[in-house]
Amino acid sequence: MKPTTLLCTVGTSLFTPNLRGLDPEVLYARDPHPSDAAGLDAKAALDRYGLWKDRGPLRGILSGLRQSFDHKNWRTLGGQLSALPPELRLCGAEINSTAAMVRKGFLSDNRERLVLLVSHTEEGQAIGTILTKYFTERGGEIRFNRCEPLPVEGLQDERPLVFQKEGLTNLVRLLGEQLRKWGAQNIAINATGGYKAQIALAVAFGQAARCPVFYKHERFDQIIRFPRVPFTMDLSMVEEHLKLWADLAEPRAVFGEREIDRYLPEDGPLREAILPLLDCIEEDGETYYSMSALGMVYWEAYRTANPDLKLEPEKVGQRLGCRFPQHHYPEGFRDYVERVYNALPAHIIECHAVDYSGQKGIRNRFYIEGGRITGEYVDREKFGGRFAVQTSAINELERNWVLHQLNNWLSSGALR
Repeated sequence: MKPTTLLCTVGTSLFTPNLRGLDPEVLYARDPHPSDAAGLDAKAALDRYGLWKDRGPLRGILSGLRQSFDHKNWRTLGGQLSALPPELRLCGAEINSTAAMVRKGFLSDNRERLVLLVSHTEEGQAIGTILTKYFTERGGEIRFNRCEPLPVEGLQDERPLVFQKEGLTNLVRLLGEQLRKWGAQNIAINATGGYKAQIALAVAFGQAARCPVFYKHERFDQIIRFPRVPFTMDLSMVEEHLKLWADLAEPRAVFGEREIDRYLPEDGPLREAILPLLDCIEEDGETYYSMSALGMVYWEAYRTANPDLKLEPEKVGQRLGCRFPQHHYPEGFRDYVERVYNALPAHIIECHAVDYSGQKGIRNRFYIEGGRITGEYVDREKFGGRFAVQTSAINELERNWVLHQLNNWLSSGALR
């Protein structure tokens, strides 16, 4: 079965040098020299769209692109790009490579969704807007049913340390989340666009997760699929020390030397195996550790192979009760929150009411958002409220365990 979902790393070649250096009166103004392979390819592509023999319409398209770029009309620019053949280098690495994947039959004819992993920058956001419009344009040659740009927090080139310690690990984290969300068997990765380290990690993750990864060099018309390596990562150390890995993999988790010594005893084999997979930094004479991007590849590869993992958290010490800081609540809300609080006394520390705007989206349920478990309740008049459930869970797998228990409690008739 061919992939229906494509995850695509995104760079900035569409802006620099392509659109930033665009001169509509000069580009494609002359016939290419017989030895100019790239020029001949561009001529053939434009001829396919009927834009070479009479170049008046072509100049109009290029002038429109230049104007939209100068005025930052990103959605308009995305629509204008669809008037050009997608293999034209001017369209940028992401469009060129995705078009090559479609042309080679690497994707399903039912291209359900495209997920764009864009940098955490103003340019990244702009290019995400352009490509979203381009890939969902009606009548477009390589259209997807849906397209979603996902900013990778920390993925920028102004602060190298943030790029290394946050951007790259968050990239791998997002890749893993997407594979679990849509099913690894339905997904391919296009690792053509973006920073070199970004491309390398996307390739490493795809290999570890047994997901097909494709790459197209800008100078060649061919796109390649990376062959599967004849060996696999030894993920047994993840399986055997699941809580340790889950704690280390938490977003923005940073550990001092004493914490690491507690997790990884000196001279032990586990320390020797895991320490090289951590980033370390010295600050004010202290050494701090966090999960590296390569360590995150191990974690996300294991999570992808075992998507339903859960861990029971430690039991709570002191319990803090329930808090209701607002004045107006749905009928039965306070009683319901109290019952939730008492449903898992060994693991729930506190419940407290939170903002309940967006009434249309509220229904009787529990979910995890931003590392927090939230409960929702709707009364007989369809008026809803939300509340936070503070638990002893400190990592994703433990939050999943608590969420599973709460959903079982809800489905067993808690609202009757």
